Amino acid sequence: MPATPSAKGNLARADGLIFPLLFFTQLNLFVSSCQLRDMKCSIDNKGPRAASHLKTKAKKNALMEERFAQIETENRLLLEKMSHIMRFKGGIDCTNDSVKYSHSLSKERRKRELQRITKENQKILKRIQAARPTYNHVKWEEEANRNNEILQNICEFKPQNCRREEQEDDDSIFGYTEFYDSIPE
Repeated sequence: MPATPSAKGNLARADGLIFPLLFFTQLNLFVSSCQLRDMKCSIDNKGPRAASHLKTKAKKNALMEERFAQIETENRLLLEKMSHIMRFKGGIDCTNDSVKYSHSLSKERRKRELQRITKENQKILKRIQAARPTYNHVKWEEEANRNNEILQNICEFKPQNCRREEQEDDDSIFGYTEFYDSIPE
């Protein structure tokens, strides 16, 4: 049944039913909006997919794990050293038991130098012991006695300890002679 437009803007059908134009327009609009809503885009305007290797950052994570492993190893070694010090020494650990530092490069040279110096010292000691004395002790004794006699002559009050021979011969400084003299026979 074909519809023919009338003068007032309504559609009339052959059977005599008339639809208002406004209703027909709203119906078309509704159908069009439903079709537009359900239509899929022919152009993909979404953002690009994020790459999985950029999300996980595997290199950075590997470096961090390696660093943490190194720190753990160093901490374990430090803890072992501290426990060793606490168990055995308890003091400052300033010795190096490494093979690299166990020998001296100049040890032989220093040993030869020490032997040479020792031989020179022994030669000097032999020369000193073999040398004759240049001072005459008998002459010194005679000069000391002469000086004591001059001192006795100069002094106004005669000192008791002026002469060494008198001190050596006199046992009274220790008090022995008075003691022995006081004992009856």
